[in-house]
Amino acid sequence: MTDTQRGANGRIVRSTGGWGRTDGHHAAEVPGPAAQAAIGYAERLGWPLAPGYAVDGEICDCGAKQCPDYGAHPVPGAWRLASCATPTLVRVVWRMCTEAPVLAVLGRPVPGACRLGAVRAPALVGVAALEQLSKRSAMEGPAVDGHGRITFLVDLGIGPEALEEAEADFARWQRAGLDLSVLGGPERLDYVPLPTPGHTGRAGVVWATPPAAGRALPPLAAVVEVIDRAVRSTYPGLWRTVHAKTA
Repeated sequence: MTDTQRGANGRIVRSTGGWGRTDGHHAAEVPGPAAQAAIGYAERLGWPLAPGYAVDGEICDCGAKQCPDYGAHPVPGAWRLASCATPTLVRVVWRMCTEAPVLAVLGRPVPGACRLGAVRAPALVGVAALEQLSKRSAMEGPAVDGHGRITFLVDLGIGPEALEEAEADFARWQRAGLDLSVLGGPERLDYVPLPTPGHTGRAGVVWATPPAAGRALPPLAAVVEVIDRAVRSTYPGLWRTVHAKTA
């Protein structure tokens, strides 16, 4: 049996008692494409995950105008079960949110990183950073492209030092009008959208650099250094002005 209801923006949301159920009997479970993606991420990467609200152009399906968490807004309630990254629980949660895009939950220990974090850069700076990282394979890690930004997945490390230094460094660029940020700190729970079937183009993200199972994430400080070089190559005048003020 399938229950159908509409979300805040008129999107149809379906909730089923089990995949493949017919006439009161359970057939072999066949997750949908979004659920398969979530289960695959949990199995291959071991990252904590949460189902998110879909986005349509510039509108978040949560219904809030100008949603501050646009593109990385978790559905309340059920995601708390999946955030432990156990594939079995991820399967259960996406059974309840069958078409939800996949979000990575930041700030948690994961395979290959002491704490999963992210560096977010405007697309132009991000593309320049991707080009530089491609020439330094030891520092290259997964990156997501979407919503006008490139998001680099990084290892925040154990202590607060690297995170505090990155936040202070990016604060200079923010004051200069450049939207650089680091995500995954202890002050709030942050999320990064992961590529999900059915949520592409303006409504989703794609891999700029896909993750490699079993490979350690690059340290935060190394990616921040590359971002600085990317800003220098993209906006040389701004780079000189900002660095002159802190010299």
